[in-house]
Amino acid sequence: MVKTDKYVSLEEIKKWSDILGLEIETQQVKKRTLFLKQGQKCNYFYYIVKGLMRMYYYDLEGNEVTHWFSDKDMMITSPDSFYHKNENFLNFEALEDCELLLVTREHLKIASKNVPGFDILYRRMLVDFVILFSRRVMSIHTESAEYRYLRLIKDYPNIFQRTKLSHIASYLGIKIQSLSRIRKKLIS
Repeated sequence: MVKTDKYVSLEEIKKWSDILGLEIETQQVKKRTLFLKQGQKCNYFYYIVKGLMRMYYYDLEGNEVTHWFSDKDMMITSPDSFYHKNENFLNFEALEDCELLLVTREHLKIASKNVPGFDILYRRMLVDFVILFSRRVMSIHTESAEYRYLRLIKDYPNIFQRTKLSHIASYLGIKIQSLSRIRKKLIS
């Protein structure tokens, strides 16, 4: 969801883990694996070391709606489930073989107490997430599908090689046929 490179690097996380004795676990997730499902509890902030993830939910007709794509060096979670311990309403799917770091609430508490500036860094990351999420929701109502498509290509230049057209279309809030028309128009 949020690109972490302007806040913290993988090397810094590993350094903090070693210094503080956090014992952050890693998880390997095979391509096409649904590793966190709707209705389960989300106990982690997942740092994506490698791979591409998709978070999706079901609309009222039971169709999958891609909520977000997350790539290497991004952190993802189900905020309501992670922070309030409610049931998760998203499905997390690995679109490629992925490697994840599993950051717990306890890890965050320990880092908050022991890493100077961690709270400020964490707060900035959360604020950026809120801004990105707000823009994403508003974009469906205030931007053309073509503009959303171009922004997706900017954010994920090789997304068409990494996932299905149906995932991309649902993320953009359009039908596959509309996606095909947009692509054809922009290529010619």
